[in-house]
Amino acid sequence: MGDRQLFIGNLCNVPIETLRTYCEKYGKITDLSLNRDKDNNIYHCFAFVTFQIPNCTTEFMSKRPHFINGEEIFVKRALPRLTASIPERLVVTNRLVLSNSTKYDKETLRRYFKKLGYIKKFNYEKGFIDYKDYDDVDRILLARPHYVQGKEIFVTKFIPTEESDTDTSNEQSDRLTFINEDENLKIKYKYLEKQFEEYKQAKEKEINNLRKELQHTKEELCDITQIKLDKLIKNQQLFHQQLLFHLNPNSDLIHTQMCEDFLRSTSNKKRKTTPTTSLIENEYEYLT
Repeated sequence: MGDRQLFIGNLCNVPIETLRTYCEKYGKITDLSLNRDKDNNIYHCFAFVTFQIPNCTTEFMSKRPHFINGEEIFVKRALPRLTASIPERLVVTNRLVLSNSTKYDKETLRRYFKKLGYIKKFNYEKGFIDYKDYDDVDRILLARPHYVQGKEIFVTKFIPTEESDTDTSNEQSDRLTFINEDENLKIKYKYLEKQFEEYKQAKEKEINNLRKELQHTKEELCDITQIKLDKLIKNQQLFHQQLLFHLNPNSDLIHTQMCEDFLRSTSNKKRKTTPTTSLIENEYEYLT
């Protein structure tokens, strides 16, 4: 899905067509799902909207806040299941957690992540960055993997727990990053596995298409060869008949045979060599 899908909440009183009309102001929609309670015919309070191009998603997020029927709706980028864990998809936070941040140069880290959003606070030792907008954190997770100083750095969202507050300890931060690092590896493996299967299927389809094209080319070459062979035989027949006609221009039998061969249509029939043995024998007797 990439960066084309949005999660929209607070839609309990918004019909699907109203939502569609509102979202289409920002670009073409390829999919919109708004679940409803089938028994009571009541809308659930969230939906997923997929745009045709990522620029529409970015524009939609840049125009916050959004209001439909006088009520503000909640909007965030939808993280794909293949590359994001369940907590990453559910939690909304402006805090980004960096795994093993002290292994990297502090200023290099700051410069790299500063390009990805406005930083309010950067704690190098504890390994977290507070951005001004929660959307910056989602965009950074969508853009994974990230490389600093030629090495990949694992990033995830800050996942709050009952024992922690916003000033989480370094020990807890390390525990969270290790857990998320392991999850990221598993997710990455599944993602690569799926990519390999898609690549394999695409190549098999490509090979089958090439085989069909090769067979078609062979058939065309056979047809072209047969046509040229038929034409060559026809030219040889006409040449021999013209030669006999020049040798004996008064022969009605030869003239009649030439006209018949010239006017005969043989495009859909197998061509046969015109028997000229008897004609040659007659000419030989005439000349002698």
